[in-house]
Amino acid sequence: MSLKQLARHIPNTITLLNLIAGCIAVVLASQGGLVLAALFIFAGAVFDFLDGLAARLLRVSSPLGEQLDSLADIITFGFAPAFLLYTHLGHMHTEPVLPHHQPGLSYADMAGMYLPFVMVVFAALRLARFNVDTRQKEAFLGMPAPAAALLAASALYIYHQQEVFQQFGWLVQPRFWEALSLVLGVLMILPVRMFSLKFKHLRWKGNQFQYLFVGISLILLVSLQAVALPLIMVWYVVLSFVYHIFEIKSSRI
Repeated sequence: MSLKQLARHIPNTITLLNLIAGCIAVVLASQGGLVLAALFIFAGAVFDFLDGLAARLLRVSSPLGEQLDSLADIITFGFAPAFLLYTHLGHMHTEPVLPHHQPGLSYADMAGMYLPFVMVVFAALRLARFNVDTRQKEAFLGMPAPAAALLAASALYIYHQQEVFQQFGWLVQPRFWEALSLVLGVLMILPVRMFSLKFKHLRWKGNQFQYLFVGISLILLVSLQAVALPLIMVWYVVLSFVYHIFEIKSSRI
């Protein structure tokens, strides 16, 4: 096999590492290791970034790679974060996680525990639409599935890693995490244009939102460290809504 033929398989191999990271995250979550599971979702996001970067650098992008990327993303950024939230809600109610082993659990609580799986449904819709929507070459329509997964995973990571956050009344309420699942799911299919992190060039004009996002994110990371992770994802959503309004006004001029 020549080097050129070998290079064609590098991006897809990285994509499969993304898929494996998502599978491991699910296994770890089923065993109660939510912190480690969240870290594997982070690893999946790194692989998701690297496979696209490798494809562009090696100039070996293909329709097969695009489809494979979406299939891997459904697991790592759809099912895995949903299962983490489901497991987390089960732990908040009582042990063990499985509802049919919890005779004292109300129907509302049981329904709430399964609510995170709407993320899988909306992630699948989001990714399928992305594959066929030509409007998403320079910006996204709806929150990217990796961003939604990172927000959920980072929130769970911080909650379980730093006990101080378990003293906040609203964070210890299952309804908060159920609402978070629903909001993230809706954001993925919401017809709002969200900017891509790809820089067109190094100038400010045309990259204002990218520079603002990176700048504020770095400030948050330096000042808050790990706690900044979910806040950075929230900042991305807020800035994307501003970007959406800016795009609408620009198109009317």
